[in-house]
Amino acid sequence: MTEYQFFATCPKSLEGLLFNEITQLGATDVRETVAGVYFSGNLETAYRICLWSRLANKILLPLASFDVNSQEDLYNGTRDIAWEEHLRPTGSLLVDFVGTSDAIRNTQFGAVKIKDAIVDCLRDATGERPSVAKQDPDLRVNARLSKDKVVISIDLSGDSLHRRGYRLKQGHAPMKENLAAAILLRAGWPQIAAEGGALLDPMCGSGTILIEAALIAADIAPGLSRVNFGFERWLKHSPQIWQTLRNEANERRRIGLEKELPEIRGYDADVKVIRAAEEN
Repeated sequence: MTEYQFFATCPKSLEGLLFNEITQLGATDVRETVAGVYFSGNLETAYRICLWSRLANKILLPLASFDVNSQEDLYNGTRDIAWEEHLRPTGSLLVDFVGTSDAIRNTQFGAVKIKDAIVDCLRDATGERPSVAKQDPDLRVNARLSKDKVVISIDLSGDSLHRRGYRLKQGHAPMKENLAAAILLRAGWPQIAAEGGALLDPMCGSGTILIEAALIAADIAPGLSRVNFGFERWLKHSPQIWQTLRNEANERRRIGLEKELPEIRGYDADVKVIRAAEEN
């Protein structure tokens, strides 16, 4: 299979943990940077990390990087990408734009320029044009502008990977799921759980740390309950590879839940968030 270079984003200060996790998941040429990790691999590697990473926010596939000294540079550089290889002309897209410069001073303006370039590229190639969808687009495009250079990427994750799909209710100050997982990894929870130790959270809130601890102890992929990922309607998506990985994760989940799990217990002074934790 084709090898690509990817970029995994994460909260700042988690880069080292993410480096180790992605390496264990089969990535090569792994390199840390601020708030993320570069890595190489094929589609199977990227899918596995989308499914199993407990720490990443986004898995991005860069398509192009170019200088932007004017709005025309942004439009023309984006237009030069072969978008017909990634999105059906009748499909839908969403552009996430991060960063500003002297030439592009507003992220919304930058997102519109990129959207216009993609739409015009597909319309000229096929005679049809895609639509914009703020919810559940067929293709999510990520643009990061820094120091007058922009990187245009396919967002393979879709919604942030910290949204596992299990949190139905939350308290007033919820902890993000990947931050909870990071705390558990820093604390050595995987080894503690494997040795039969217990976990007690006296201020558990809606139960995020408890649930992440259970997912780790039972060897359950954090992405297994998600409804969809950004790559599932991408034209280069491989359903066979994805289904194989999901089948493997379901089998690991079955085996993990059959073994004796460690005690995981939470308390909170607020009865309402206890009820939320129970539902979650």
